Amino acid sequence: MATNFFGVCVILFGVLVQFMHHRYALYGMVILTLFGAAAAVTLPALGGASILVANAFMVFFALRITRVTGLNPAISSLLYPSTGFWLLLLIIYGLIATLFFPRLMAGITETMVVQRLPAGLSRIALNPLSFSSTHITQTVYALGGIACFAASFAYFRTRDAYQHFLTAFFILCGLNVLFAMADLITFATGPIDFLNFIHTANYSLMTNVEMGGLKRISASFPESSSFASFTLILFAISASLYLDHVRPLASGLFAVAFLILLALSTSGTAYVGLIFVLFMLTVQSVLPTLWGGKMRKPLLLYAGGLSALAVILLVAVLSPTLVEAIGSFLDESLLGKLDSASGRERGHWNEVAWSNFIDSYGLGVGVGGARASSYLFVLLSNVGLPGFLCFAVFTLSTLFRRSVFRNGTVERHVVRAIRSGLGASLIAAFLVSTVYDLGMLFYVLSGAAAVAVFPVAKGRVQTNVDKEVTRSESQRAKQMIPSS
Repeated sequence: MATNFFGVCVILFGVLVQFMHHRYALYGMVILTLFGAAAAVTLPALGGASILVANAFMVFFALRITRVTGLNPAISSLLYPSTGFWLLLLIIYGLIATLFFPRLMAGITETMVVQRLPAGLSRIALNPLSFSSTHITQTVYALGGIACFAASFAYFRTRDAYQHFLTAFFILCGLNVLFAMADLITFATGPIDFLNFIHTANYSLMTNVEMGGLKRISASFPESSSFASFTLILFAISASLYLDHVRPLASGLFAVAFLILLALSTSGTAYVGLIFVLFMLTVQSVLPTLWGGKMRKPLLLYAGGLSALAVILLVAVLSPTLVEAIGSFLDESLLGKLDSASGRERGHWNEVAWSNFIDSYGLGVGVGGARASSYLFVLLSNVGLPGFLCFAVFTLSTLFRRSVFRNGTVERHVVRAIRSGLGASLIAAFLVSTVYDLGMLFYVLSGAAAVAVFPVAKGRVQTNVDKEVTRSESQRAKQMIPSS
């Protein structure tokens, strides 16, 4: 195992956070999800596989939270009726599938897997099914994900947890905008890459690619679609917060900023994902009226859409040549994507993944055993129909079960925004995700949303910190009572 500057920083901060207020553990966990191309640890024994900084910090995050809340809230997050029960079933089945199926069904089908090559290189190739290093790395990520979910669930049952999340979220938003601007400035100024220091993961990096004369924004991620997928989540959360008047100045500014960055990203994931996310936000705005509630601000969405349409029509009238250039750009980035070499390759990945699902009798070839170009095919090929059903119940119950928070409370509004972020994460994953791991941010958001459907006596858990405060307050009160 080898580490680097980022790894040392993560370890030092992880140790330091054990002696700080537990909200700083959440800050670190949320903010470090931004570094999607920064490795904390490299594993030479597994062909140079990289452990990202957020995954490494998760150990310190879980440790700090369990020291505050104890183990009971984390354990309860994985027991029925919590939605995490279905995630636990998924992981158990995934472990069984990973340990036994690649050996029992060795050679029965060919899978798309990452082959690690000398000098830190890698390639994706078609190989007969067998147990491989990707089974190990993706299983470790999966176990880390459920640990992050349990720790997040425990955290969000503590006092002021959702307020702490808002602070961490807006810091994350600001950093994402700064890194995107640095990426664009790098493209404009020449050969100096300001973000090379965070591109340390052993991934295929596509950070200096342009399309139609525009820089494909990758920022702190290995390529444009990863940046677009992550930014789509931030846009959904910030837009939902703005619609509910939660810190409207910050949430509104970031929503607009992310909308612009997604438009400039040149990523088809951004353009298609935005259509679904805007539709989702509109439905969320109108849906409360069915139960006699107030309509959120759908007029904002409608006005934005009509304004964009008016601008497009005006440009079409004033500059037909510009319209041709934009049409050519859209054809290259979106409409003609499926006919491109990359589109055909990714389509072939999905065909192979579907064959893996069929050839394994619907059981899957194990977590990390096959790569695809859509999370639907990743699930079916990796954990088969049983795993897919567990994941479907987990996500649907997390997203749609009735919230225990009262209408009009900040917690209810923040949970609705978090659910919007989860919806955006799933939209992006089903469009372009290639591996089983959905990232630590998904599990933080899932843990926060799961609390909202899990009834808690007194509305929160009394943590060890709260008990210490209560004890010290009672002692001070006793000292103030005069002796008779």
